[in-house]
Amino acid sequence: MKKNNLLSLLLLAALAPGAYALDLNNPLPNWIDSGREKADGRPPLMAPSRRGAPPSGFRMPAEYEPVGAVVMGWAGYTPMLNGIARAAAGPGKAQLWVVGGPASISGVPAASYSRINAPLDTVWVRDYGPFGIANGRPGIVDSVYRHYQYRRDDDAVPQALGQAKKIDVFGMPIIMDGGNLMVDSQGTLFHTNRTYLWNSNMSREQVDAHLKNYLKVKKIVVFDYAGYPGEPADGTGHIDMYVKLLNDNTVLLAVTENEPFKTACDKAMAWFKANKAPNGQPYKIITVKAWEDYGTWYTYTNSLLVNNVAILPSYSGHPAEEAAAKAAYEAGMPGVTVVPVNSDSSITSGGSIHCVTQTIPVLPALKASEVFTEQPEFMEMDVTPVSPLRDSGDSTTLRQLLENL
Repeated sequence: MKKNNLLSLLLLAALAPGAYALDLNNPLPNWIDSGREKADGRPPLMAPSRRGAPPSGFRMPAEYEPVGAVVMGWAGYTPMLNGIARAAAGPGKAQLWVVGGPASISGVPAASYSRINAPLDTVWVRDYGPFGIANGRPGIVDSVYRHYQYRRDDDAVPQALGQAKKIDVFGMPIIMDGGNLMVDSQGTLFHTNRTYLWNSNMSREQVDAHLKNYLKVKKIVVFDYAGYPGEPADGTGHIDMYVKLLNDNTVLLAVTENEPFKTACDKAMAWFKANKAPNGQPYKIITVKAWEDYGTWYTYTNSLLVNNVAILPSYSGHPAEEAAAKAAYEAGMPGVTVVPVNSDSSITSGGSIHCVTQTIPVLPALKASEVFTEQPEFMEMDVTPVSPLRDSGDSTTLRQLLENL
């Protein structure tokens, strides 16, 4: 076991063989760009964090429950990030915590804005960022980012955020992207089979045990992603690309005629039709059009919910589809304020509004001494990491780790 500090970890990440020089004008996609990124071959490292799962009483709130802060990584797609920031801090009434952000953001009150001084590789904070939990105080669950061997700075962000905001961080020893994680307020977790492929050195039961222990969920529902069991057709295989819970009893589902997306969407539809919501009633199912165009999956489920504000992806040239999507959110969330933000630039790289944001539950006023009771330590993960992602030479897809299945 090694003792160190966060600065040393970040320096180590910067000197790693696979380190990438951040380029705001040419940001990295959600998948690996083999022309610019190489795996460093090192195992995952759990930076300063509490050992073991969060204590009982913590739970991961649903996105439609009260949000205290929205987290973003300032690593490209600046006009879109500006639009999200203004919506989240304005009508959303949330604090804005931006890793590597500018000194200020036009339209965002200074009292609502915090800049977190930490290095970044990419903008995809939903996947590598903090999983917010709460128990009268906030907490962070930090999983291993699936691109940990390529994007060390990204993988360290939850720890940097915990240090900056004096929030306990609990290291979950599995690979899990936040875009593939959706929960309701009653302890049901929805994700796709991608989670088990990332952790193919473990049994499904072992993976589920970690999810239940760290996120405090009670039930796990698994869907196929578009292209399962092969490569994900959208480049991610994340559930937020075609399913969105609007409340415990209402779900927004993408519908399409484009395969293989249609098969995945239809299976999700069949599950929600065949099962009951937590209140024992049938789910209210609302549909919204999605489509594939020149290898890009355009979806309106990749939105952010912030205190009854829906920040919605907007795509140029599709006013009718956007109007229908706005109406769908309004039907599923009475009284919601819908704020469209143009996402043309990011969606071709595998993500939209949801993929570039994370949420922290409503934050009580606590002193740092009331949050941290132990000096955190560096510790190596006591698990066998999956093999590095193969360098396929194809920057438009993410190769699957199937050799261990």
